[in-house]
Amino acid sequence: MADKHKVGIAVTSVLLGGTVVIGSLVGQDTNANSLQPKAAAALQSAGITNVNVSFKGREAYLSGVSATQDQLNQAKVIVQGIYGVRWATTSGGVTPTSPGTTAPSDTSTVTATPTPTATAPATPTPTPTPTPSETPTPTPSETPSPSVPALTDDQKAQVDAAVISFDNGSYSLNAASKKSLDAVIPLLASSSNNITIDGYVSLPHPAGYEVQDSTRRAQSVADYLIANGVDASRITVVGDGSSNPVASNDTAAGQAANRRATLTVS
Repeated sequence: MADKHKVGIAVTSVLLGGTVVIGSLVGQDTNANSLQPKAAAALQSAGITNVNVSFKGREAYLSGVSATQDQLNQAKVIVQGIYGVRWATTSGGVTPTSPGTTAPSDTSTVTATPTPTATAPATPTPTPTPTPSETPTPTPSETPSPSVPALTDDQKAQVDAAVISFDNGSYSLNAASKKSLDAVIPLLASSSNNITIDGYVSLPHPAGYEVQDSTRRAQSVADYLIANGVDASRITVVGDGSSNPVASNDTAAGQAANRRATLTVS
């Protein structure tokens, strides 16, 4: 009788295990079916029509044979900003290349050897009267470009004080964050200083994704600065995870304060 009970428990466990697996697959399809049209609509709204997006669960895959790498990167930022998307990857893309040069063909020309002919004695050529050499007219030198100034201490403090916050579960800039950046972009675009962007997440946060998601927030700030005239070569993006909190994560207000990105000029 005890053996029959063991068999019944084993069968039940197998059935339950199968139900869990099937439920997991259905959940992935549901995520893909709900996120794909949102991502496609967001790309269409941004005018990006040559990038395809597909989903496996909450992970987005972007590709486009005729899309440039910049378009793929822009599409990646847009799709990652959709609520519910875990991460996005890109593949394909057209990288502009410098036009090649065609080497001249190596053709040999056969030159016939001239037959010597009798020549009359050369008539002496009168020596020309030397003329004064002309003094070359100096060309005006190019006006050097003015050097790009660095920020003053007061301007650095203004940039460092910019508040760049993020909504819960979001990795794209909200209206308030864009307004804060718009106030300092003229300073950053017209100076020679380097800029470090640090991104942060609040706790609790999905384990193993703290650095990745904080980097996404810092990158969204970098993309906005570059799109508004700041030289990309002067920008460094850092994902700091949940480190350096500015408030306690035990309250909703504290979590909101910790979901942020900061600017530091040097």
